[in-house]
Amino acid sequence: MRTTAERLPRELATLIRPQLAPLAEEIVHAIRATIPEYAKPLDGCYGQAIRLGVNQALTQFVDRIADPDRPQADQSRADFAEVYRQLGRLEASEGRSLDSLQKAYRLGTRVAWRHLIRFRQRSGLPTAMMWTLGEATLAYADELIALSVEGYADMQARSEQGRQRRRKRLLRLLMSEEDTARAEAVELATAARWPLPDRLCVVMVDRVAGPAEPELPAEILADFQGAVGCLVVPDPDGADWWPRCAEALAGWRVVIGPTTALADAAKSHRHAQLARDLVRRNTIVETFPVRCADHLSTLWLLTDEFLVEQLIRTRLAPLAPLTDKQHKRLGETLLAWLETRGGAPEIAARLRVHPQTVRYRMRQVERLFGDQLRCPDARFELEVALRAAALTEAAPQDQEAQQAG
Repeated sequence: MRTTAERLPRELATLIRPQLAPLAEEIVHAIRATIPEYAKPLDGCYGQAIRLGVNQALTQFVDRIADPDRPQADQSRADFAEVYRQLGRLEASEGRSLDSLQKAYRLGTRVAWRHLIRFRQRSGLPTAMMWTLGEATLAYADELIALSVEGYADMQARSEQGRQRRRKRLLRLLMSEEDTARAEAVELATAARWPLPDRLCVVMVDRVAGPAEPELPAEILADFQGAVGCLVVPDPDGADWWPRCAEALAGWRVVIGPTTALADAAKSHRHAQLARDLVRRNTIVETFPVRCADHLSTLWLLTDEFLVEQLIRTRLAPLAPLTDKQHKRLGETLLAWLETRGGAPEIAARLRVHPQTVRYRMRQVERLFGDQLRCPDARFELEVALRAAALTEAAPQDQEAQQAG
């Protein structure tokens, strides 16, 4: 099937070609005068691209009329198409929609048609030929628009990929303890289109059975690496973000770090990581989600495991020579006394043993710990040590129970 341009006489190209230079200037002038986005000076790369696009479009159109049977060289065809794809990419890079460029194409087509009507009046071309020329002009404009749409979509895809890379880089910078990283984050946030919040929280996620990479609201920074991920939620206390994310994160273990100032993002990250580790070890009971704010004392006690071990070893040294059963019973009794400072009946009710048993155990505790029980600082460290010991001992027992079950 012959194209519209192929139905035109080749001699028409010879008549039209001298009109191309003034027609190109008329089209460029009309575009600049009518469409505000293109009213800026055309002496830069953008202006050169518009001028090149108009001139090449007119030249290529007339060349097709002159010799429609001659196949274009592959490279020439590729270069021609690339000009109009690049115009689409420029629109995307400027952050505009394609509306302005499509208006420019339509306006250029109307200007060209009016110019050809005036030319027809001077040259006396047949009316039927002019209608065919008009059809060819419209079909050609649609072809150019399609190429620009293709370039626009390509740039949008590449821009989105670049934005996602910048957002992941921004997330890692926010997690850093280095001042230089925070300064770089301030600069990168603009390019990543992520307004820096006053407060934020870091969320650690582990994939259990959910989708490989859940779709989350655009304001949440996310970096997923396999079955684990890290999120940064801006202004979490006022954003009501969790209800909007709960469904997407179903099948993931979610640990929400403390809300902190922007400069302290690394601290939220550090405590979210610790809480996640404690959940994995069954020290913290897993809920959906796990909130660090609900486990602050546990996180505080276990923030530095080395110091916790030292405290347990030092303060609970009097219990070390005992059997495991004796160690456990006296430790429970001492902790109940420290927590309540009550008498034997109250402690017995708490431990579900006989008051006489409590009195017997407390005499042993008095003998082992002596003056430590009368020193406020020592009592405080004893209670901390006993609480930490209970937390660290609970996890292995829970794991053994699960394996046995």
